[in-house]
Amino acid sequence: MGLLDNLGGEQPGQVPEIRPDTPHYEAVGRFVTSFANAEAAVHLLVRQLSGMPDDKARIVFGGMRLPDLTEIIRRLMRIDNAPLSNQTVIDDCLTQLVAISKRRHSLVHRGASFFDGKLVVSNVLISKHLHSSELEVFEIEELRAMQLDCGTICLKLDRIINPDQANPFSLTDSFVLGRPWRYKHAPPRTPNLRSRAKSPKPKRRPPASHEKPKDAE
Repeated sequence: MGLLDNLGGEQPGQVPEIRPDTPHYEAVGRFVTSFANAEAAVHLLVRQLSGMPDDKARIVFGGMRLPDLTEIIRRLMRIDNAPLSNQTVIDDCLTQLVAISKRRHSLVHRGASFFDGKLVVSNVLISKHLHSSELEVFEIEELRAMQLDCGTICLKLDRIINPDQANPFSLTDSFVLGRPWRYKHAPPRTPNLRSRAKSPKPKRRPPASHEKPKDAE
């Protein structure tokens, strides 16, 4: 036996337990990894559209947030009068990726727990006000849908960055590039959020028949 054996507490040859939450956390890992690849493709795209040498473009765009990158890319496409087909594909990919990034942000930066076959995520412990806390539920199907969309985004942007690699006869290209988005964005629930709508003012009670109006006195 080596010095590093059994550090995890398991005996050699022991089959690890498959916990009920294993598929969910596996789906989380695949999704987060796929999102990182799609985000990297956005960086490649903005550096190419900028027309700057790669080393200078890395200084300018390195570490920039995704919403800022998407705005710059849209402006560069308009300035360069990029082909309309490319603008449509890129804008569609950026819109979908930004929507997915909001779910990814919640999953990574908020507290999560496995309950009733789902991952439940909430900012109740870090929100400024308790009544404005949000509750989000992640199921395996949604995590896989976001993972597949990120893969599609990565491939679509790669075909625009490297058009020579596009193959109209490729089954992969025809299948992946032609499929619709699988993730559908839904706003998080705010179970404790109080309505800010003002209650209607009560109507004034008309004077009784035996009461005289004040202006009649």
